Amino acid sequence: MTSITSDFVPADLDGARWEDLDPLYKTLRDRELSCSGCLEQLLLDRSVLDATASEAHTNLYVAMTCHTDDKKAKSSYLRFVESVEPHLKQVGFELDRKIVGSPHGADLDTARYEVLLRDLAADVELFRQENIPLQTEDTKLDQQYDETCGAMTVDFDGQERTLPQMAKYLEETDRATRQDAWRGISERRYRDHEKLDTIFDRMIELRTQMARNAGFDDYRDYMFKRYHRFDYTPADCEEFHRAAEQVCVPVLRRLNT
Repeated sequence: MTSITSDFVPADLDGARWEDLDPLYKTLRDRELSCSGCLEQLLLDRSVLDATASEAHTNLYVAMTCHTDDKKAKSSYLRFVESVEPHLKQVGFELDRKIVGSPHGADLDTARYEVLLRDLAADVELFRQENIPLQTEDTKLDQQYDETCGAMTVDFDGQERTLPQMAKYLEETDRATRQDAWRGISERRYRDHEKLDTIFDRMIELRTQMARNAGFDDYRDYMFKRYHRFDYTPADCEEFHRAAEQVCVPVLRRLNT
């Protein structure tokens, strides 16, 4: 198998700016695919460019979630969500369609590319342009949830602690400590339950609409295909859950008595 490499993306490219990404994605969209090697090179160059944008997104997300009270981090993250991600989704679909539609896909090494091409074909089938703004709003709601939960603290064991810091007390061997920790966490979350319920209710509306736009009755079935879960079905998952309840749970209870 011939090894291919890519120097398509400049090392100093800012993956958080669509103005920097757009010319390179346009080059990929316009590239002629005259052979299987050309298709392979497109796949590699696209992968490197996608990774650059993904890395920028991840860095912004980590900065925002680590400091949910940092207005600059929040603004930078939301700028990416609103100004870059919608373009990435549209151009991603166009490249998926270009790759899936290439007759040279049949000449690629099946063992290496079969799953990738299958997944890209599924992405093309699922894409709906009208879902892009819905996905943007859903992501912004997720950020609101993170911000709300990130501001939650509990006075416990003589200190003010965040909810992630409280998690270790739920693993304590002393039952009273676990109970006090659970109550503290639950009471703090309940203080914001109306805000959280509003976020979740709107998410359900958005996700149901996304699924219906793509021809599915519910979000679960839509996401199964979006996550490329072709080797098992929702019914298989339900059967696995029942088996765990009937077999694993009794064993665990016996071990803990």
